Amino acid sequence: MRINNIIKFDLETRARNLKGEGKTLEEISQILTEESQNQISISTVYRYFDSNEKALIQAIEKSDKLKVKMADAEISTIEQRMKVILSLIEIGAEARLEGDRRGAVLALKAATEALHLLDQRLGKLVPNNTLIQINNNSTKLEYMSDVELIEIIKREQELLNQEVDCID
Repeated sequence: MRINNIIKFDLETRARNLKGEGKTLEEISQILTEESQNQISISTVYRYFDSNEKALIQAIEKSDKLKVKMADAEISTIEQRMKVILSLIEIGAEARLEGDRRGAVLALKAATEALHLLDQRLGKLVPNNTLIQINNNSTKLEYMSDVELIEIIKREQELLNQEVDCID
């Protein structure tokens, strides 16, 4: 029986790596042919992986490692977004303390929208946010008292804190 060209030209590691990256048999064939300057057909690649189950298992393991790296990157992105959201909440609180009602509401609106986008990305349902409901009729803001606005801010902060606790 003839030796597989992937083995013959010492391309096993490269072939496993390419398979682990999710490349198709055709893509692997083309890449190996270009890199080795030797013809590596699709059927050669197929036969190699078909006969070498260990290589396939290693390719799958590498693919799983890539999935873990992707998940880690996703978690890092979520953590960064949460820092931004918490900063917006702080800005809203500072604006409220300085007597800037509109600034406080706008900061909390931005935090709520950012949290809404994060929920969408995570595939979670969006809670009924008071600020979103109010912003559909923003003229109400001008006629609200400080007590009403502070109550809205407190409710939004409680909702955000609950959702932050869920993420932690």
